[in-house]
Amino acid sequence: MQANNVANQQSDGFQAKHVDLVAEASGGVRVSGANTDPTPAGPGTSNVDPTAEIVMGLGFDVMYRANLQVLNTANELMKTTLDMKA
Repeated sequence: MQANNVANQQSDGFQAKHVDLVAEASGGVRVSGANTDPTPAGPGTSNVDPTAEIVMGLGFDVMYRANLQVLNTANELMKTTLDMKA
């Protein structure tokens, strides 16, 4: 949704949309839904805040890298376990 917000930031009357993330008890997060930013857009513009979109994008990048590291660690553990069994 972030890319959609950035692409439409110059569109007249466009309202930004954001995902709702929920922490899982087992760790990690999941998307629980999406919402539209109720902040009114000015005349001839949208309510997209480019600075906020960049900051959120950096946060998504950090979350992606953390999840990737978890998968890599699980892969290494599985590989080590299989090597021990062989």
